[in-house]
Amino acid sequence: MTTLSTADHTMVSNARRCPLCHGSMNRIPRRFIDLVLSLFTPVQRYRCRSMKCDWVGNLPVK
Repeated sequence: MTTLSTADHTMVSNARRCPLCHGSMNRIPRRFIDLVLSLFTPVQRYRCRSMKCDWVGNLPVK
């Protein structure tokens, strides 16, 4: 059995979740319009890992 160290646990608990299916997500490169939007409200672009969901969008920076 493996256990999570404190650092590993922090990374898991801070992971972003998909707003639709609550699955895990990957950060992806932002589009030009996302860079412009970040001048007013900092955002990062994500894609859901689930093939069934396939959500893509911006989420505010924590």
